[in-house]
Amino acid sequence: MAGEEEFVPGFERVEILGEKVRLRGPLPADAGPAYKLVKNEAVLSSIHWDGPASLEEMEKTYSRWQRDLKSGQGLNLTIETADKAILIGSVGLRFPRHPLQADIGYWLGEPYWNGGYMTEAVRLICHLAFQYLNSVRVYATVFKGNIGSSRVLEKNGFSLDGTMRGHIDKRGQWLDGWFFSLLRDEWQARREYYEPRQADIVPRDD
Repeated sequence: MAGEEEFVPGFERVEILGEKVRLRGPLPADAGPAYKLVKNEAVLSSIHWDGPASLEEMEKTYSRWQRDLKSGQGLNLTIETADKAILIGSVGLRFPRHPLQADIGYWLGEPYWNGGYMTEAVRLICHLAFQYLNSVRVYATVFKGNIGSSRVLEKNGFSLDGTMRGHIDKRGQWLDGWFFSLLRDEWQARREYYEPRQADIVPRDD
């Protein structure tokens, strides 16, 4: 039914390596460093999520994400630097309309902005969506005027489909959003671009 979260196949393990970042499954131990990065108004003002109310809430969130990865109820991955394995953010896929249409969301700690990290993280998770989940479309909605996030998507082949007026509820205000999408045939045409250096992806065998 439209508006309800659709489930996708779960994974026992996800690890995708690029030149700058590694995407991997979330761990409860990620909560502490993630909390320090995300509790920053510069970060929170640019994403849909209002952030955790406390470290305890963040710990519960990461524990739930770890379970969800296996059950197929969610796919939120930790972003860490490829060289030193430092946690720098998160990127995830949701499927609110259909299990073959992935809604991408992400955040990155402010110290790591403008380094190309998020551009690569989005590239790698698109590989996961199309190659392993058979997605027909990956899409994202960013706040109107968020040039940085828009550039991340455009560098990865996403097209701006239009402006959705009063689409995002942010702290009680309904804000306009730019809607971007990447279709399967567009990914297929540039498939080599999205390929990771290495991938260790093990779907759950039920």
